[in-house]
Amino acid sequence: MTDTNATRGGAGASGVPAVESQVVASSPTHTRIIGLDGIRGLGCLAVVMGHVALSYSPVTHDKAFLGVLGLALILFFVLSGFLLFLPYIRRLTKDRAKAAMPDTKQYALHRFFRVFPGYLTIFLICNFVLQVAYVQNSAIQPHGTDAGTGMITDPWELLANLTLTQTYIPEYVQTGISPAWSLTLEIAFYAVLPLLGYLLFALRKRTDVKPLVLACLAPAILLVLGLVGRLFAPLVFSATGADTVMMQNWGPTWAAVFMRSFITNADLFAYGMFAAILFVAIEQGVISVPAARRIHLLCFPLLLVSFVAALVLAVTGTVFATAGIGFVSAVFIAIVVLPLARGKDSPIARFLDLKPFHFVGVISLSVYLWHYPVLLLLGRYDLAAGDSWSGMFRNVAVVAVVTILLSTITYYAVERPGLGLVNRFRKN
Repeated sequence: MTDTNATRGGAGASGVPAVESQVVASSPTHTRIIGLDGIRGLGCLAVVMGHVALSYSPVTHDKAFLGVLGLALILFFVLSGFLLFLPYIRRLTKDRAKAAMPDTKQYALHRFFRVFPGYLTIFLICNFVLQVAYVQNSAIQPHGTDAGTGMITDPWELLANLTLTQTYIPEYVQTGISPAWSLTLEIAFYAVLPLLGYLLFALRKRTDVKPLVLACLAPAILLVLGLVGRLFAPLVFSATGADTVMMQNWGPTWAAVFMRSFITNADLFAYGMFAAILFVAIEQGVISVPAARRIHLLCFPLLLVSFVAALVLAVTGTVFATAGIGFVSAVFIAIVVLPLARGKDSPIARFLDLKPFHFVGVISLSVYLWHYPVLLLLGRYDLAAGDSWSGMFRNVAVVAVVTILLSTITYYAVERPGLGLVNRFRKN
């Protein structure tokens, strides 16, 4: 998961009017764009609700079509594409002589300390203290139980989980903290992005292609990679003998390794990267204000149409379902931030930046990692309510409250100090 505060400006504390503060927050010198933490916070809570409901209220979950909540995870990948590619675009659009990549060493340090201190702390507690890590693949365990959990003692399985490489090994897929597979995918994007950056900046020095057009090459490569990867999915399913959706996507199979890999999910980051290019094009006046206004208005019907199309893809069970949700997520992000790019107020961004949404977004990595162990403990100690509307909401409330409390502790005790180490390395 990507934070929106890689560097902090003083807009919020400067006493400037609301609209101006949003503009300052979205300027090239400040990477915090209001509303994006709120998007992450709401998305994280949607994932929590979906997982808790499916675990302890499966009938109610299905009646309410809450399976769609789990798809909110896709939003995180799209958001990472948007936020991490943004500084590359802004630097790429400078004069050719001044165009230079962001510092790759600092980027790598920031990405490492953004993920690993929090992840390792929570994993070690869950594995050795609470003993609620999945020792066996979680997808083949019955819902509503802690079956398959305990303490990982196998040295290779432990090493895979400590290094977030478990998703690359069939027998270790969906072990440890089950939702942590997405961090493996994020890290793959973190590794690929600088390589794409080197390509773009090398071409910037050698060609006369307009910078924003050139910038489109990076997401185009990832878009093609992801879509082509999905096209090969049926062949992989056939070759590996994975004959159910569960085994194809989450089981201890090579098919699941393939479906959770960057090869089949690269396009999710590409949608956010395209949105970032659009943002910078408006921000720098390449797209006129009237055109930017029309684009923003068109995003609303586009969001509705694409959401319906994505739901159809999801219902049909096609491997392109997550691609549809990725596109929807990019359109939604555009709706939130495009007014800020042209110096205007964004009521949606202001709403999403309300303190409760913003706070959950800030601690979202811990929330995402803690919620599954917490829901497992709810079942282990027979504290879960029954499969009803009231029972479902009670379970969600209990898991959410406990998760947020634990996440607040790990964020302030581990995550934030961990990020502070980046500045120490910078000084050295």
